[in-house]
Amino acid sequence: MIRRLVKSGLAGGMRWSGASLLKRTLRHRSGAPWIAGYHRVVEDFRRSSENSIAATLISRGMLERHLEWIGRRFDFVSLDDIGSRLERGQRPRRPLAAVTFDDGYSDVYEHAFPILRRRGIPAAVFVLTDLVGTSRVPLFDWLYLLLDRAWKVWPSPMQGLARIFADLGLEMVATDGTPDASPGPLRIMRILLETLPQSPLERLASALQAEVGVEECVQDERRPLTWEMLVEMQRAGITIGSHSRTHPLLTREDREKILEETAGSKRDLEARLGITVRHFAYPNGWFNAATVRAVEAAGYRCAYTSCRHRDPAHPLLTLSRTLLWENSGLGAFGGFSPAVMGCQADGTFDRVALCPLDHWN
Repeated sequence: MIRRLVKSGLAGGMRWSGASLLKRTLRHRSGAPWIAGYHRVVEDFRRSSENSIAATLISRGMLERHLEWIGRRFDFVSLDDIGSRLERGQRPRRPLAAVTFDDGYSDVYEHAFPILRRRGIPAAVFVLTDLVGTSRVPLFDWLYLLLDRAWKVWPSPMQGLARIFADLGLEMVATDGTPDASPGPLRIMRILLETLPQSPLERLASALQAEVGVEECVQDERRPLTWEMLVEMQRAGITIGSHSRTHPLLTREDREKILEETAGSKRDLEARLGITVRHFAYPNGWFNAATVRAVEAAGYRCAYTSCRHRDPAHPLLTLSRTLLWENSGLGAFGGFSPAVMGCQADGTFDRVALCPLDHWN
């Protein structure tokens, strides 16, 4: 509550004084298109957040509020339109915005797609091609579900996790917690994803599944899109892009794995949908020189990150997005705040300095 009060007060002051717009200008974002990113779209945020990563959720009702606000201040355009305008250096008369959804959950088809179609809003969906049409859950989501379950049933979660690491012959990752005040499952999940390549993470998830398990109904809430859904969305004007095959953090993988996830996912989509795939979203938004080179070699026109760092040699392959969720536009007392949303669009809350990556090596 205190954090929200501070954020809301800061937003109101900066919007009233014009400081947020000045900050946008100083960061060379004046006139630049704003690309908003979402993940899952759910019916009831409170219920779904009980066993989900809350920052990946937005309710259908709140999504409508976001789109209404954006539509009053921006012209909605497709990613292809943004790419063309940036290539030509064309500055629009009115600010432009694009809407994107990551990971390819079927709830985007169920809850977001009808809104987009009714309002005539172009959008893009970035999918994990190995999961389309399956019942599998993205590894990061599965890992969070398992850790959340372990934290609820194990008397000493960190000791239990250390035991599994030892059984798998893995070195326990370093955390900033202690047995008496250990970090929670979300923090641990992030540390694991940002530290280990995909292969040991899959082994860890399998070991956790054998010990604590996750109910099938919980996984079913996260079922991926089907190929039939993608065909319908694409025919209705939704841009289909790649988010890799399986969502590894590419900066933690070797060259062969990076090429498989970037070029391979593009081939998958083009073969199944009969389209040219031009857009790629880096898993977790993370990129470095090797991943940018791989995306370029795969033939993508544009690629999207989650921070404000740009590669001057590849500006279209390091386009930034603002990732939004249910609480992104809330004010001090829990209601939708135009001032807070304005600061989101202006980049007031961007935290470039906290980005942990060396993007150039």
